[in-house]
Amino acid sequence: MSTQERKRPPLLLLCLAQFMLTLDFAIVNVALPWIKTDLSFTSGALPWVVGAYALFYGGFLLLGGRVGDIIGRKRMFVWGLAIFTAASVLGGVATTPIVLIISRALQGLSAAAVAPAVLAMIGAGYPEGPERAKAMGVFGAVSSVGFAGGVLAGGVLTEVFGWRAVMLVNIPVGIYMVVRAAIRLDDDRSRTRKVKIDIPGAILVTASMCSLAYALTLASDLGWGDSSVLTPLIGGGVLLLVFLFVQTKVSAPLVPLSVFRNRGVTGGNLVAFLSGGVMSISTFFVTLYLQHVLGFSAIITGLAFFPQALVVVLASLPVAKATAKHGARPLLTFGALFLIAGSAYLALAPTDGGFLVNVLPGGVLLGLGITVMMISTAVAATSGVPVQHMGLASGLYNSNRQLGVGLCLSVAVTVATLTSGAGAGISVEGIQAAFWLSAALAVLVAVISAIVVPAKKNLPVPPQAPAPRQERDTKLSPVAGN
Repeated sequence: MSTQERKRPPLLLLCLAQFMLTLDFAIVNVALPWIKTDLSFTSGALPWVVGAYALFYGGFLLLGGRVGDIIGRKRMFVWGLAIFTAASVLGGVATTPIVLIISRALQGLSAAAVAPAVLAMIGAGYPEGPERAKAMGVFGAVSSVGFAGGVLAGGVLTEVFGWRAVMLVNIPVGIYMVVRAAIRLDDDRSRTRKVKIDIPGAILVTASMCSLAYALTLASDLGWGDSSVLTPLIGGGVLLLVFLFVQTKVSAPLVPLSVFRNRGVTGGNLVAFLSGGVMSISTFFVTLYLQHVLGFSAIITGLAFFPQALVVVLASLPVAKATAKHGARPLLTFGALFLIAGSAYLALAPTDGGFLVNVLPGGVLLGLGITVMMISTAVAATSGVPVQHMGLASGLYNSNRQLGVGLCLSVAVTVATLTSGAGAGISVEGIQAAFWLSAALAVLVAVISAIVVPAKKNLPVPPQAPAPRQERDTKLSPVAGN
């Protein structure tokens, strides 16, 4: 059986894993007040329930994707899900703050192994063109719905069953996926490269990403001028520069810098970074407006995101088909206009506003734009990438989106706080300023999409991966014996 004829990976299984990871990132936020009371968290330690996950997830994404290229993506997927499920058990039975924080760190670490493997298996298993675009459409819809649905799921589970339910709900789903993945996924070790891992590069990039993620976790509360933020921020930047230098000197780099000659990879990652920021800003400040200005409860706030999630589901297939037909560049440019319009509309929301008039239209526009971004950026960032580098491309894509989520949201919170002035909390004027920042980021998305992302006719053709040595010696196909 040829490489092109081998069976496609089970898309629903992969997307179910992506849904659980995306949902879990957002689901805990709503439960934080109950967690603080039940486990006697201090105000300073409570943010680390979210921050520990973000730190280890963002810090290890790139390494997780590259290791999957080398040792096999099925192995990373199955073991990552197993550890994630075990960490959910630990978090669900935690009786002290430190145990819960450790469980969240383990969840983030294991998610950094699973998330790049999901996108890499889709990119490697579905050829470029309509098949991959449709697969990415399902992937993008699931990711968007998981992110938006986390607010609703967290509110319902917490108020009905208690905060531990947001951790324990992962267990039956995780066990099911581990068993199904072990049975259904092909062992891809014969199709990945048997090379040594660039240990210095792995240490440098992981330390850099963790340092940057740590700084972003602290920035929203302490401000950008605090030494506790500046030290890891500058340190992470220096480590990243050293990492890039090292990659030019080693024979088998962790990240071959030649990958950035591919304009689809470069443009897709830049747009993923900025659009991730728009998504995080809109979700955070819409939630803030609904709860603190309109007085919505946690469950009603979650339900308020349902129209946006519905738009994502309905628009995903048309966007995937349009991306396959016209390429990522026109779709991303057009999608950025929805992000600009939605952000600008929400920036005009007044103190005495209402949901139907001042929030819903902007939310729907953002939902349309986010749908395009989730699908078309994934297509662009994996276009022209050879199969043996698909995990690297996936890790880069996920890392940039995660950094965009953290960095842009931290900047938006700072802008909102400064605009609000002295006093308690963020004012409506501060929320408006944050949405104007979101609109400015969306303008940059439009410019980069139009200039950097290549047209469909100019997309590079991925080179064929060389056959593994065992296959050359025995003249067996990549899936012989499966």
